[in-house]
Amino acid sequence: MSLSDTVNPSSPLDQTNEQPIELKLSISYTFFEPVMLLLALTQSVRDMAAPRPREENINIQDPRQLFYTFVNKLSHVCDNRKGDYAKTVTSFVVLKKQGDPDKAHYIFAANRQTDSHLQSTARYVTTLLRMVGQAPAGRENQDSARHSLLYRVLCFNRQRITFYLRELRKQAALCVEKCEAERTDDNELVVEGLTELLASSDDGLDKYDPEPDYIHLCETTIQQLIKIEQSIVGELIEERALENRMVGYTSMECWAKLLHAVRRILAYQQSVQFFLMAKDRWPNLFKDFTVSFISSSRPVSKPGRNKSYSAESIVGRMTSTPGQIEIFRRFVRDLQTFNLDDRIKEEFGKASFNPIVHAEVLLLNWISKQGLTAPSSFFNNWKYIGCSKPTCKLCSYYFDEHQSGVEHRPSHGNLYPSWRLPDVFPHQGQEGLNARRTMIEKLKDRVRRDAFDIVSERSFPSSKRADSNTDTARMTLLPVGTLRRPPTEIDDLASMMGQVDIV
Repeated sequence: MSLSDTVNPSSPLDQTNEQPIELKLSISYTFFEPVMLLLALTQSVRDMAAPRPREENINIQDPRQLFYTFVNKLSHVCDNRKGDYAKTVTSFVVLKKQGDPDKAHYIFAANRQTDSHLQSTARYVTTLLRMVGQAPAGRENQDSARHSLLYRVLCFNRQRITFYLRELRKQAALCVEKCEAERTDDNELVVEGLTELLASSDDGLDKYDPEPDYIHLCETTIQQLIKIEQSIVGELIEERALENRMVGYTSMECWAKLLHAVRRILAYQQSVQFFLMAKDRWPNLFKDFTVSFISSSRPVSKPGRNKSYSAESIVGRMTSTPGQIEIFRRFVRDLQTFNLDDRIKEEFGKASFNPIVHAEVLLLNWISKQGLTAPSSFFNNWKYIGCSKPTCKLCSYYFDEHQSGVEHRPSHGNLYPSWRLPDVFPHQGQEGLNARRTMIEKLKDRVRRDAFDIVSERSFPSSKRADSNTDTARMTLLPVGTLRRPPTEIDDLASMMGQVDIV
């Protein structure tokens, strides 16, 4: 019997009774030291960094780009909590269903979720995919399906969306204040557009407000934002937001934050439209599919030894080349003005520093162990793992060094130190241990090279951007209409949401 036919949707695909083989503390420490140093160096020189170039828009006429975006958008609507150490960041891979290669096997993972939460997400995803599959063909016939899908998505993502609704009002008010301080024709247009937004009722913003109030607030806000996006007001907001970023770091000004909130709220409507576009292009994605998940990794204790946290001492342990050591030490001494040593010590001491395996790495590791990295294993033969966020620097390096040829979402280049490699279990034997050690050495080399590039060539990294990219996959958003709970014959929303903690 095939893998997909035997899957228990309530159990993770990687379920095991084995205990992982712990990585030696000494090896772990030699990995995190250069990571922490690179992070501190990057933070120290950030003000001198150039703005990171924007990602190119998606060409929805290109089948491969459309498919990759569909996988990213499916991940996006599952990442339902803002903050909380990015625990709900989600990745998907779409394989061919074994025994029926014309059908899809969706497998997902999240950064740090319990199996019960992953089971709830699996039920939610199954419902969404069934609803997409039941939608009529042709955009002109899909209004009802689009509204029902958006309703589901808004309910599942209430905590995150509520955060952005609050942020939208806060930043809009600050932008109005700025415009009123300097009266111009453009400013008056912006004030008019944003005042209408601020004047609408805020019923539904509180987590205890009834669900219909929250849905009505989302409906009204999305309609207003679509109107703003398609007007001169939207152009002015975007222009000012981008101007405020040209200094080389993500601006703390209200325009950039306002634009970010606008794009984040509209992204849910956009995701739903991509689902329906994918259905029209590949109907078999939504017929007789299977949805499975991989367990999140357990966070490991932070590594620590009685060694100096100073940048100079870490440099001495990073390389044995005298010339490199001296160049590096001179540079880090210059950077003590920016409290380099304190930055390193602070990062090691953070409560959030409990390394986990990121979702996309969990998936790549699992399909690799199953021998499923050949094109023939993937739907459409496209070797791709999508994610709700752009890939971080260490995940990007892991994919590169894995050399399986599996593609991933483009990286935003941000470095997150609370990151680790997948577990190795006893059944993998010495081969598994050797592979892990080899990968650690490859990643250390990449991190060291980045650090030495900053020092020896003053090759400053691009300034950090928000990790939820707002620039990709631009498309014309359709009217929202009135959102109502979908028919109960598809499934019961309360049951589906039972294990989702909405706060």
